[in-house]
Amino acid sequence: MIKRLFKFVIWPVKKIVLLPFKFLLYTLLIFVILILFFQYRADYQVDTSPLSKIEYENCIEVIDSYEITLNLLSEYVEELDSVQREFLEERLPDNLQVLLEPQKIDPDEFENIKGSLKTYLQGGRLPGFNGKALLPQAASLCRTGLG
Repeated sequence: MIKRLFKFVIWPVKKIVLLPFKFLLYTLLIFVILILFFQYRADYQVDTSPLSKIEYENCIEVIDSYEITLNLLSEYVEELDSVQREFLEERLPDNLQVLLEPQKIDPDEFENIKGSLKTYLQGGRLPGFNGKALLPQAASLCRTGLG
């Protein structure tokens, strides 16, 4: 009797309720796999291995100084060719896009994005696939732009 009740009432309800959660889970999983696939297929043409502790700490020390950071970023942005610049514009988070125009950053705005930049560079320390950092562009920015 209880088996029939479960079979005819509870089982279909359970399937209907769990279907959106399964759909969401599988969609999210596919999305993450696609992002990782395309991120790691990109040819960065620079060293994108995970940052060492010393490299990361050097970048953090540089970020603490407004003038030094803006000077280094200005030099870095000037040396970018159009392909590299476009690549960074696509890959940088929206709140860090202002770093591509360092001459327009005032001290107050810099203080607002400093925490986000430190967190972003932390992703350059985490190992990813194929010997690259989890955020290869963060590792590249730290080594080339802030190193």
